Formats: sequence, structure tokens, C-alpha cells
Amino acid sequence: MLAAPVLFLLTVVVYPLVYAIELSLQYYRLGGFAGLHNFLFAFHDRLLGESLRATLVYVVLAVGVECVLGLVLAVAVQRTVRSALGRTLVYLLFIVPMVTPPVAAGVIFRLMYIPEYGILNVLLHGLGYPGRGILWMSSPGMAMFSVLSVDVWQWMPFVFLVLFAGLSAVPGDVIEAAEVDGAGGWARFRQIELAYLRPLLLLVLVFRFTDTLRVFDHVQVLTMGGPGSATEFLSLYLYKIAFKFSNLNYASALAIYVVIIVSVVFALTSRYLSEEIA
Repeated sequence: MLAAPVLFLLTVVVYPLVYAIELSLQYYRLGGFAGLHNFLFAFHDRLLGESLRATLVYVVLAVGVECVLGLVLAVAVQRTVRSALGRTLVYLLFIVPMVTPPVAAGVIFRLMYIPEYGILNVLLHGLGYPGRGILWMSSPGMAMFSVLSVDVWQWMPFVFLVLFAGLSAVPGDVIEAAEVDGAGGWARFRQIELAYLRPLLLLVLVFRFTDTLRVFDHVQVLTMGGPGSATEFLSLYLYKIAFKFSNLNYASALAIYVVIIVSVVFALTSRYLSEEIA
């Protein structure tokens, strides 16, 4: 009974990893054993440095905005929307972005950001904005905002749903006791609800960190890494190295670095969560 799932794991997980390690230890085009050459070259790659800086900015902003907005909306809905029908409608509204394919989301937002007839510039002109319209994807700052907006729209609902479920699990008698003792909304959140949400917040941070670290689809549709290398995140840089320049050896080494970083983050998170639960 275990043979089929074990064979599946060996095929889709172990074999690609072993093959990537084998490629990373070989010279590009020449073949032959290269040792740590590809791994060490990463420390001298200027373009990789620019990609890492852009990725860091994107990850920090995306994860931060999504967690803050998701937490605020979860608390607001939990305290204001009491009816079952109202909460069901909120769930459905927040699920729609999550089930939208990333490529489709990128196409939708690209149409919205078109300078000539995009809906955003049309609305701005209707409100009296002077000029020809904002070039949403032509400057580094606006391009970063454009790709961030897609990620926040699509995955902030995930944060909201997880944290809202955590708030719903807070015992009602504890909340009632705090209210009887005169605790206000902020004190109730800080002293009681946040304690229940802390493990969930950590899980959300880890999941969103790993997702934003490998973001690709909607960025490729919107900006293709431009202008310049302003939105050429690590996943797009890996794609370019592997499939545009056909340097699978160096790309494999970079991918292994990513695997190591994500594994360390998961290991530290698992240890912290085990201590929290204990």
C-alpha cells in the first residue's frame, strides 16, 4: 500500500532534487565536475544582487500589507458582522480572488493599468486628474506598486480567512469576562485575542513568505521583470538564467540556495510552534 505514494514522492520530489544537485556541480556547457564553482559565482553576480534586493522589498511589503490588512479586516468583520448570511457573503467575496488563476489576475490588472484606456486612468480623469494619465508600469516605483497590488488583492483574503477562523475559536466566556472587567476593544484584542492568533500569524507569515519568494505568474504578465530589473525577482531571474540563457547549472545552484533558505525558515518555525503549543 505504501509503494505507490513512495514511488510518487521519489518521482516528483527526490529525483528532481538529486538531478538539480548534479547539474549544480557541473560546468556550464563544458560539463565535467565543477565543485562549488556555481555556488561561489552567486556571491559575485551583480544582477543576482539586484534581483535579491527587489525580491526583499517585494516580500517585506507584500507580506506586511497582507498581514496588517487581513488582521484588521478579520477583527472588524468578527465584531461588526453578526448574522450568518452576512458572514457567508463575506466569505464568498474573499474567496473569489484566491481561486482566480494568477495569470488571469495579471491580465485583468494589466488591462486596468493601461495608460490610454485603463479603468484607473479613466476614473482619475473623471475625478479631474490633469495630464495624460499615470504610466503605471513605466517607472520602478509604480511597477513595484502594480505587481504588489495584484498579490495583495489575491492573497490578503487568505490571511483574513485564517485569522478570522482563529478569532472565531476564542472562547466566548473569556471575552465576556473581559468585558465585565471593563476591558475595551483594544485591550481585549491585545490581551486575549492576539494570544490566540500568535501561532496562526506565524504560520501565515511563513506561508506568505514562501509564496512571495517564488512569485512569477502575474509579474511575468504585468512587467516581465521591468522596467530594467526593478521587478525582476528571484523567480524571474532563475527563469531567465535557466530558459533564456540555457544555463541550467547556475540556475540549479541558485534554486538549491532557495530550498535551503525555505527549509531553514520552516525548521525554525516548526520548533517555535512546538514550544508555543507545549
